Amino acid sequence: MLSMGLLLILGIIVLVVDFIFSMWNSYNAGRISSLRPVAGKLFYVLGGFLPMGYVLAIVITFIVSYLGYISYSSAVFLLSFSFLFFGLAFIVWGVMATYVTARTAVRGGGWLAWLVTIYDAFATIWDAWDYISGFFSNVRNLRRAIDSSDFSVIDVVLVLVTAFAAAFLVTYAAYREGRNAGRLLY
Repeated sequence: MLSMGLLLILGIIVLVVDFIFSMWNSYNAGRISSLRPVAGKLFYVLGGFLPMGYVLAIVITFIVSYLGYISYSSAVFLLSFSFLFFGLAFIVWGVMATYVTARTAVRGGGWLAWLVTIYDAFATIWDAWDYISGFFSNVRNLRRAIDSSDFSVIDVVLVLVTAFAAAFLVTYAAYREGRNAGRLLY
């Protein structure tokens, strides 16, 4: 069994990697937008903005919960909501990413494209399995949090608005940089 310290370190690493991937996806979505505006914006929302919102919602939830600004029930609600909402978004993004990388591999992208396609497929299957197996326990946690006397809708809304506003500012800057870089190349 893993110790709590190791799990905390792994959790922090996952959040940092998600942050980096969100920035990278936002930048690449901007590059794609110069050629295919609809695909670029869709990739931006699913691959950059929503994952960044997920990361920032979790980080802000832990910080304000630790500092005592929100109740335990509000923190449980935010974490369970993040799992349910963003988990589904990650599955949709995974299916899209797998399709795009498979299409690239079939068109002659080489062995690296096939490797990325296989990784995307297994990661999407893993995400779907994790989502399905944790769905009902997170729904139960949501209901218990809402029924708790110390639950605050205002706290939840403030955390989510703050997380999404910060996510938009950060990822849109990367998206615009990618879009401007894409224009220079073509």
